[in-house]
Amino acid sequence: MLKEILNVLPEKGVYTLIIFLSKESPIKIGKLGKFNFLKGYYAYTGSALGPQKKSLQNRVYRHIRRNKKLRWHIDYLLENQNAAVTAVVTIKTSERLECKVNKLIAEKLNGTVLIEGFGASDCKENCKSHLLFLNKMENVELEILKLCKENFDEKSSAVFFI
Repeated sequence: MLKEILNVLPEKGVYTLIIFLSKESPIKIGKLGKFNFLKGYYAYTGSALGPQKKSLQNRVYRHIRRNKKLRWHIDYLLENQNAAVTAVVTIKTSERLECKVNKLIAEKLNGTVLIEGFGASDCKENCKSHLLFLNKMENVELEILKLCKENFDEKSSAVFFI
């Protein structure tokens, strides 16, 4: 059912997962170690530009589903019972824009890096982290969508609620 819903997502592009952590939680993140995650909203930005036809759709589906092999840093956070993806903001593109989107969220929405290196092991622009803490910001997904529309192709940006 969920996979069919995600068919409305672009086939390739950049995505920002909006994650709500319902209570403060200590979580072990692979080899990075154990961290205390604060209650509130997080934005995790990545890209899915692979050769597969539904690269972005498949990536978001993988992130959202619960039963999977823990491979990426984000998998460890999303495995926690208190974490839920509430929305995904996408940009339909073939360009690697995830660092630009991540930096915009940090600068314009006061996104805070809580864990250096999270999701940024292959980052080409020296981002400290691709996971940003946004505290209890209201309408965070709409604020991120607004940033994407203002700074990238307006018609290629969209928000999808999960």
